[in-house]
Amino acid sequence: MIDEFQNIFSYLFTFCIVAVLVELILSARWSTRYFTAGIPIYQRTIMVQPGIEPIPAAAEVEAALPDSGRSAPMLVRRIGENRFAFREKLFHFGIAYSPLMHGCINCDPETGVIKVRGYLNWYIFLFSCYLLLFLLLLPFDRINVIIPLCLLVLISYIYRLQTKRFRQVGDALGKLWDGG
Repeated sequence: MIDEFQNIFSYLFTFCIVAVLVELILSARWSTRYFTAGIPIYQRTIMVQPGIEPIPAAAEVEAALPDSGRSAPMLVRRIGENRFAFREKLFHFGIAYSPLMHGCINCDPETGVIKVRGYLNWYIFLFSCYLLLFLLLLPFDRINVIIPLCLLVLISYIYRLQTKRFRQVGDALGKLWDGG
């Protein structure tokens, strides 16, 4: 049955590779549109004292982050007056994983609200759809059930790692901005 869809799978896989390249370029260029749009899979609101000016600089937030050990360090850039983008460093040599999301922080000095969001990386979405389609076409067998379960466990683990790191970015900004 898979032979019938071989051309479709080839095109879909090529599309996934192109998505990876486009996403790497947009991320490396700190594209505002890329960092502020997408499917949100993480959201957190932090409250600080309202009316505090100015919002800390991106370099201050980055410097306040805990040492990432052998994982890729988090990078933070200002992409608007009250907005930051953040992500793991590209092409880090150490313990590496494919990030599921990239982040954006919106700050409202009047209300003291910091909104941290994590948007799903598009290539993860496309590759997951590709794998799901491929696995649905395979005959039902134990191994065909184990593979998606293992992938689900891996994705859950990476999500847990990233949410911890995203929390750290929000906490660092909140402490700096609140004067702590």
